[in-house]
Order: sequence, then C-alpha cells, then structure tokens
Amino acid sequence: MLLAAGCSGLVGANTQPEAEPVAAPPSISQEVIGQTPWPVKTRYVVDLWLHGYAMLAADTTRTPLFRRDYRDAMIVAKNSRNILTRLDENADALRHGLRVNPRLLDGMRLVLREGSWEEMGNDIAAFLTAGEDAATGKKRPSVLTTWKRAPHEAEATTDMMSALGSVYRTDADREWLKMFALSLTDEHSKFYELYWREQQHALRPVLAAVDTEFSQRYLKQLRSYLRGAQLPTGEIVLSLPLGGEGRSILEGQHSIAIGFPASADSSLDAVYEFAHEAVGGVAEQAVRERIAPAEFRAGAAALYESPAKVRGGAMLLQRATPDLVAGYERHYLSVAHVQLSGGDVDSLFVRAFPLRQAIIDGMDQRLDEVLKAAN
Repeated sequence: MLLAAGCSGLVGANTQPEAEPVAAPPSISQEVIGQTPWPVKTRYVVDLWLHGYAMLAADTTRTPLFRRDYRDAMIVAKNSRNILTRLDENADALRHGLRVNPRLLDGMRLVLREGSWEEMGNDIAAFLTAGEDAATGKKRPSVLTTWKRAPHEAEATTDMMSALGSVYRTDADREWLKMFALSLTDEHSKFYELYWREQQHALRPVLAAVDTEFSQRYLKQLRSYLRGAQLPTGEIVLSLPLGGEGRSILEGQHSIAIGFPASADSSLDAVYEFAHEAVGGVAEQAVRERIAPAEFRAGAAALYESPAKVRGGAMLLQRATPDLVAGYERHYLSVAHVQLSGGDVDSLFVRAFPLRQAIIDGMDQRLDEVLKAAN
C-alpha cells in the first residue's frame, strides 16, 4: 500500500514548509535561449531524473548514454560536501531492480514530457495512487505540497499516467518507481538543486555558444531534413549527465536531450549530437526493415540501432552540411574512446561502428525520401 505521506515527498523544493518559496523559481524549471523553431534549453527536471539513472545504471556501450566520468564526479562532489541521501542508501536495491527488469530504463525518456520536478512528482503520485482510488471508490487526499503552484491540466496528467503505465507495468515496477522518486526527492533537496544551479551559472557562456552555432548557423542547413522528417519544430535540451547517445521523443512533441558541451570551444558537439538524435527515426526504420523477422523477435534490433544512429548522423550531415562530417566522426570516435593515432578518420569511424550494408542502404534510401518530401 502506498502511504499518502510517502507520496507527498515526491514534490516540493524543500520538505520544511516554513522554508518554501512563495513561487517556484523559474531558473529551477528551465532556461530557454533563442527564438527559433528549435530553441536551446536547459531543464532541471530532465537533469535530476537522468542524474538518478546515471548513478545507478551500468553503461558499457561503445556510445555511452551518460558521460563516462559522471558518476565518479558526482561521488566526489557529494563526498566533498559530506552529503548522503536516500539515493545513496537505496542504490543497491534500485540497481537490483534494474538488473531484474532492464525495461525500467525506458523510463528515462518520459522526463522529456515534463516541465518541472514538481509536475513530474505530481504525475507520479497520481499514477501510483490511481489503483487505490479505483479500488476504494474514494478520492485520496491531495499529495501535493504548497510549493506546487501550477499543476498539469487533467489531460496532461492523464497522458503522463498512461506513459508511466507503459513502462512501470507490475506491482514490483511501481514499487521501484516509488523508491526511485522518493530517493530523487531527497537527492534534489540535499544536493542536486544547488549543484545544478552552480553548473548552470558556470556554463552560461557555453549555452550562448551552442545557440550561436546551432540556432544561428547550422539549423537552416538542417531545416529541409527536419521538414521532411515531420520535425519542423521542437526543443533541444542540454543535459549535464548525458553522453554521446542522448534521449529523444520524436513523435507528438519533439524533444531532443543531448550532452551539455564542456566548454564554448566544444559547442559544435551539440550540433553533432543533435544530428545523431534527429536521424533516430530513420535509423530505427532501416533496422526494422533490413533485419530478419526472427532477429527482430529475438531483440536483435537493439544491437543495431546504436551504431545505425551514429552512422546515420554522419550520412545526414554529408547531405546537409558536409563541412561538419569530419568533426562529427572525430567526436564520436572520442566518445567511443577510439584513438585516432594519425589514421584515416573515415576508416576508423567505419571500423568503430560496424553496420550491415543492408541497413546502410536502407538509411540512404530513407534519407533521400525525406529530403525529397521536403522540396
């Protein structure tokens, strides 16, 4: 049984009522830069949610989802401040849940649907108590704190509850979600909010540099592809925990979360990772169509989709802005920890991210179709 007291911890910037601000500070929700169809943003709830997964998930893939040094950096930061949270205390149990049911990792993308941690906490609490409401026929007391100023519209909450239900299907899954969300609430109040604010202040010049490179320079060269792929508008979220893989929602709303470049000098990394994510639909379609049905049923598609996105991003840039291809290939070789050692970059790139020719041909064909549809 989910206690109302437990759910009430899912929201709020501070668990002490007397310390609650009059209104949620806008900087803890998101910052938007640029007035383009694809503005560049930062959003606290995205980073907090992904931070939780980054502290738990084992990531040994060639193109890592999270920065390879992220967990160690966070441990050092927390130890230096003598901070221990429920996320640390519950880490072993949460990791066990991920090992038992790796599908729980699919919950990472859901955060792109939310505008703030308060909204997400509200929606998670509504999802976790929905079954009890139906069983008793009684409306449970509100689980929101007074810090929550702008709850979702009922339709948005219903949509999010459906999305949560598609990932957290069983009682065990929902118990894992409850533990994870409450652990993150403690992490948020004791450590991550202040850490995140400090990082956003330090990285403001990088945010501006990304806007210059993407919004003011390269977006116009990608617009034909984006129109043809039915991605005319959307948002780019720069996220502190993410590595080269990124997370995206490309149906309905269009949200692409990518790694936050480390410096203004590396702001082009955001353009590379945007191309990698934007081609995701093309890559996934080519994999589905070009592997045997038996392989698909056996789950082999997941093995091909990651290298297909990496190779597909290069193929997209070759068509849209060829001057970026060499930099893109170097970036993903660096992400994969492949030493250049004076070798031919194209050859190293192909060897590092091998892919069946049939899938490459499928992406070629689909990219041509998308660009033709835009004209």
